[in-house]
Amino acid sequence: MRSEQDAMMLVRADLCDRLEALRRQSSAANVAGIRSLAAAYGLTPVVRLADALERAMHSPGGSCQSGLYLDRLRDAIGCERVDERTSEAMLASISVRFG
Repeated sequence: MRSEQDAMMLVRADLCDRLEALRRQSSAANVAGIRSLAAAYGLTPVVRLADALERAMHSPGGSCQSGLYLDRLRDAIGCERVDERTSEAMLASISVRFG
């Protein structure tokens, strides 16, 4: 059990490093890397937010929207809950800010 927790801490640290790289230089490749790593470890909220971020990056005015997704991605990386319901709540919190 302890080794699983240690492994997940390493994964989360790697995701945080990738997120910081994404903040410095937004690119679809950086988002894809975050999504792939998160998917491999079952971090569903991170995967869903990365998908939404990528869509936002390709939409008109996407650079303005990206900041909200990046902040929420940080929260998702640290979140212990990894279910679909958590993903929906995080995405909803972004939608509320757009309203």
